[in-house]
Amino acid sequence: MIGLEHTERLLNILYTIQKSPGIQGKELAKIFGRTTRTIQRDIRNLRRMGFCIISSTGAAGGFASRGSYYLKPLVFSGAEALSLFVASHVLLEQNGFPYINDLKSALEKIPQLISENDKDFFQSLEPRNSVEVKQIKDYYPWGEIFSQINQAILDQVTVEITYESYSSHTNSARRVNPYHMLFREGFWYLIGYCHLRGEIRIFRIDRIKRLETLDNKFQIPREFSLGDFFKNSWQLGKGNLTTVKVLFYPPISALIRENTWHHTQKIEEIQGDSLIFTVCVEGTWEIKKWILGWGVGAICLEPEELRKEIKREIEELIIKYNRI
Repeated sequence: MIGLEHTERLLNILYTIQKSPGIQGKELAKIFGRTTRTIQRDIRNLRRMGFCIISSTGAAGGFASRGSYYLKPLVFSGAEALSLFVASHVLLEQNGFPYINDLKSALEKIPQLISENDKDFFQSLEPRNSVEVKQIKDYYPWGEIFSQINQAILDQVTVEITYESYSSHTNSARRVNPYHMLFREGFWYLIGYCHLRGEIRIFRIDRIKRLETLDNKFQIPREFSLGDFFKNSWQLGKGNLTTVKVLFYPPISALIRENTWHHTQKIEEIQGDSLIFTVCVEGTWEIKKWILGWGVGAICLEPEELRKEIKREIEELIIKYNRI
C-alpha cells in the first residue's frame, strides 16, 4: 500500500529528475530528506510504473529520464468532488484513523480542483450529504505501527511482533511476512504469513504490542488472493467448511430475502412466509453471533453442534436474567 505522502514524493522525484538530468542519488536524498537507499527504492518503484529512468555511474553520473511525462491538469466535476468528500468524511470521523493527516491534506486541495461550472453544485450539496459509521476503536496509539507495516509491505520484509492472544490474553513473539492490511467491521487487521504457525494468519492490529522490522526479504506468493482467502468466511473467520441452515420467521424473513449475505446462500420458501436460509462457511463463531442477533426471528437447524451451542447460550442467558 503506497500512502499519499509517498505518492507525492515519487511524482516530485520524477519532476526533479526531468528538470535536472544527471542529478545524483545523494542530491535527491538531501532534497527530499531521505536516505540514498530510500531514493533508490523510489526510483525502482517509478520504473515499475512504466517511467523510463536511466542511470549512469562515475563522477558525472546520475539519473535522467527518457521521454517527457506531463500530468494533465486535474479537474473534478461537482459530483466527483462530492463523492470524494462524503466517502472521506466517513474515515475522518473515525478516531485514530491512521492516514488522517494525509487525507485532510488531500481534501483541502479538492475545492481548488473543481470545474467552475460545478462549484455551486458542490458547495450546495456537500453540507447536505453524510454517512455515519459506528466508531469502535481509536487507532491513534498505533499510528507508528501502521507506518511500519505499510513500509514493510512495500519493501517486502519480515516483521517481528509481540501479539496478545484474544483467548488466553498472553503475549507471544511472532515473525510475520506482511501481505495486506484490511479494515472490516470497525477494526484493522494485518494478513500475513506467520512463521510460528506455518500458514497465513490474521492479526488484529490493536493487539500488536510491539513491532520490529527485520532485514529478511520475502516474496508474496503469486497465487495469494485476498478474495480467495476470505471467500468462504462469514466475515473474517477461518476453520472447517460447514453447512449452516437457519429457519427465519416473518417479519425477519423479509429482511433476509432482501439482501445477499454470502455468495453460497440458498433460500427455500416454506409455508407462512417463513424461509430456510442455507449457507456454507468456514467456522461457525461469526455466523452464530449473526443468528443470535435476530432474536426469536431465527432458529438454527443445522449443524446439530451449532444448534446445541446456541441453545446452551440462550439457557445461560435466561439464568443470568433471572438472577437480576
